[in-house]
Amino acid sequence: MSESKIARVYATALYEAATEDGKVDEVRRDLGEFVQAADASEELRHLLATEEISDPKKKDILLELTEGGSELVRNLLRILVDKSRESEVAAIYRGFVDLVEQAEGLVHVEVVTAVPMPPEIQESLRAKIASSLGKTIELKLSVDKELLGGLRLRIGDRVADASVRHQLERLRELLISPMASLEGTVETAS
Repeated sequence: MSESKIARVYATALYEAATEDGKVDEVRRDLGEFVQAADASEELRHLLATEEISDPKKKDILLELTEGGSELVRNLLRILVDKSRESEVAAIYRGFVDLVEQAEGLVHVEVVTAVPMPPEIQESLRAKIASSLGKTIELKLSVDKELLGGLRLRIGDRVADASVRHQLERLRELLISPMASLEGTVETAS
């Protein structure tokens, strides 16, 4: 099974357990803090990655580090050590957050424009997308001057490209296609 599928399986199991116990927010917070700590600490990353430390010792250290935290997160860390999947903890967290946001009806939309988008246009765009999808929208804005104008939206794996650059590329393709060169040479019979 691929790494992302493994992380998804663990994330789904964790989400279902947290939902059943009514502890989704607690698990999200505690697991997020653990992942942030791992990102910030070379020692913690080493602990998670090394095979030099025995599994029981690893579990003891992780349980000590998460003392007072969510029991579901602590159990997850124990299981990950038992299954030698410690390296998956960040991917599991991302998968867990995706499931929480999906359940909350939150959709992330990447918006790329040629120039910074004014706040009133951002709000108008957010409202139109929310109305269209029937979900809560969170915009992630960025600027790419190569678009020349217009915008490009990415919602999940779908892309809507309404940029000037994209329209010019499509026009160029039409102009150089074999049909375009033939159309100018065909005369109508009278």
